[in-house]
Amino acid sequence: MGKVKKKCCRSKPKRCKSCPVVALRLKKMDAKNLSGKEYARALKTARIY
Repeated sequence: MGKVKKKCCRSKPKRCKSCPVVALRLKKMDAKNLSGKEYARALKTARIY
């Protein structure tokens, strides 16, 4: 995923990719094992408010 920020900036309409909330959601989805389109879909779902 890359570097994760310390605090969420709460940017609208979607959270940024380096947001700690997004990182936590991806971890819960076990996105580390996903690749390509599956990872992109998981990231899109994780960034939604």
